[in-house]
Parts: sequence; C-alpha cells; structure tokens
Amino acid sequence: MTYGSGVYYYREKTCCMAETEYTEFIMNSKKYPVIIPTTTKDYKRVKRDLKAILEYLPAKEIVFIGPDTLKEPVMDDACSAGISDRVRYINENQLISFDELTELMRGRLAADGYEMAANSKPGWYYQQFLKMTFSGICEEDYYMSWDADTIPLRPVRMFDDEDRPYFDLKAEYNPGYFMTLKNLLGLDKINKKSFIAEHMIFSRQRMSELIGEIEALPIRGDRYYEKIFYSLDLGNLKKGFSEFETYGSWMSVRHPGEYAFREWRSVRNTGLFVKPEAFSDEDKAYLAKDYDAATFESYHEYSPQLAEIFHNPEYRAEVSAREFYQMLIDEGVFGTAKDGGIAAEGGAIYPV
Repeated sequence: MTYGSGVYYYREKTCCMAETEYTEFIMNSKKYPVIIPTTTKDYKRVKRDLKAILEYLPAKEIVFIGPDTLKEPVMDDACSAGISDRVRYINENQLISFDELTELMRGRLAADGYEMAANSKPGWYYQQFLKMTFSGICEEDYYMSWDADTIPLRPVRMFDDEDRPYFDLKAEYNPGYFMTLKNLLGLDKINKKSFIAEHMIFSRQRMSELIGEIEALPIRGDRYYEKIFYSLDLGNLKKGFSEFETYGSWMSVRHPGEYAFREWRSVRNTGLFVKPEAFSDEDKAYLAKDYDAATFESYHEYSPQLAEIFHNPEYRAEVSAREFYQMLIDEGVFGTAKDGGIAAEGGAIYPV
C-alpha cells in the first residue's frame, strides 16, 4: 500500500498559500468535536493552550472526558479564557464504567490463572475505549481525538480537497498491537508506517460499524472491549492494543479510499529541551516553521544543556528547528535511530 499523493499535495498547499490565506481557510473549514480523554493531572499540560486547539484545528468544540475532579478546572479555565461556550465536559463513567473495565481485565487474567499486577494499565486501555465509545453519542459525521499532552503550533488542515480526512502517519511499531489485530479481526499490518499520531479523526459511522463487527465475533464477552481483552496475548498486556492501528488498518481494508494519507510532522520529545510551563510564543514560532505540533510526554527528563542550545537566539538564526531536532536524533539523545523512529526491545520502534 502506498500513501504518496496525500503527502505531496499537503506539502504543496501549505508552501504556496500565504499564511493569512491558509489560516482563513482553516477558520472557515467545517468543524467537528475534538475530544480529549484525560486525567485531572494530565489536563494541566493542555490547559494553557485551549485557544490554540480551537484556532488551529477544525474544532467546533473541545470535549474533555474524564473523572469528576476534571469538571471544575476545565470549566473554570474555559470561563477565564472566554471560551466556555466551546468547551464541554463529560464524565467518563457515562461512556464506560472504569470499575467495570478493571473487573473485565481482572477476569481476563484470571481466565488464564493470573492475578492483575499493578502495571496492568487498565487506565491506558480505558482512554482508548472512551475514544471508540464516543461514536455512540457523537452527533456529527466525524470527531477528532487529540492528546492532552500535545500542543498545535499552527493551523493544520485535516481534510483534503475531496473532503477526505487524513490519516496522519508516523514511525512507530509495537508487535503486540498487531498480534491482537490478527487475533481479533484477522488483519495484518498493512502500512509500512504507523497510524499512531497524537490525534486521529474518526468517522462516527465507521467507528460504530467497527464496534458492531467486533461485538458480532465469536469471541468471549458481550461488549467490544471485552472481546478485545480476550484477543490479547498476555505476554503483551502492557502494549496489547491500539485503537489507532486497529481503526486505521480496518478502514484501509474495509473502506479503502475514504481517507487520504500523509506524514505527520510533530516534535514528540519537546519536554527534553523546554519546560511545558515555560513554552513561550517564541519557542512555538521557531518550531512551527517546520512542525505542526509539539508533545510533552510525562516521562521526559528536562535537560538544561539542550535547553540552552534550543533557546540560543544566535543558534536559532543559523539552524532550523528541523535541523536541531534531527541532530538530537542522529546523536542518539533519544536512543538508537531505526526506520524513522527509535529502536526498542522486542523489535518495537518508538516515535520521535
């Protein structure tokens, strides 16, 4: 499978359009809900940039999905920013009960004689299933999932000229995702890159169709997420399923041509050289010359040495953001570079 035309078209369009014209194009595009499933703790990393999500993405509204403790800070911040009419909160348990999901995972382990360990990560699966289940209450044709630790840096077009949403591709590979995909739907990895980016646009209709297909499978369980649990290989429990890889692969096989493909340009390891709370407009402008978004993972270890280089105005005048970031990759700051990502145990590749 190839994904060429979408990539090259996007490059040409963004280069030839004037910035003001392109921004106006984004502002006038059809808009959809942008959902952000998150914990109250992780919400702190996105709260400073709510307006950027509304301005740079095709966002009709931002819908935060999380626990009871998330509602007050979300709505207070939205009110303070003057955007309370475009920010909404949904209690996560209205979509899926976290306690129910935890018990289902416990039951899955018990079926093979195991007890749930502290690192079984029900919350990690939970956020994925919340994104899928939102299709059942969405009133628009599409909805977009956006990671709470990611900040858009400039206007980003998410649909092509034929009104097809983009699958944004990066370098990532986890074998466990595709073992479950094979066990569950009989599908293999069909794209040399990964469907996992910091976001995805879902078709409400197609996601409901996928869920229905899973729930009709002769696999133990009633709900789709229970059947997914019983398709997991327990040796890959910590990285056993990806909603993005599953939906992208399924769409590419069941409904080819409904999405366009392009490479996604983002900085995944921003927290190594700038602190989230100190991410200035100048920092964003520098990165935005080459990248569409910047991510601050919770595990990033801030490096004062890298920060000094990154913030040096003379350095910025001579070296582009892409050259700076590529230098970090080439010098092994993130690990051993492989196939556009970073090599990890078991043949996995992590994104950069």
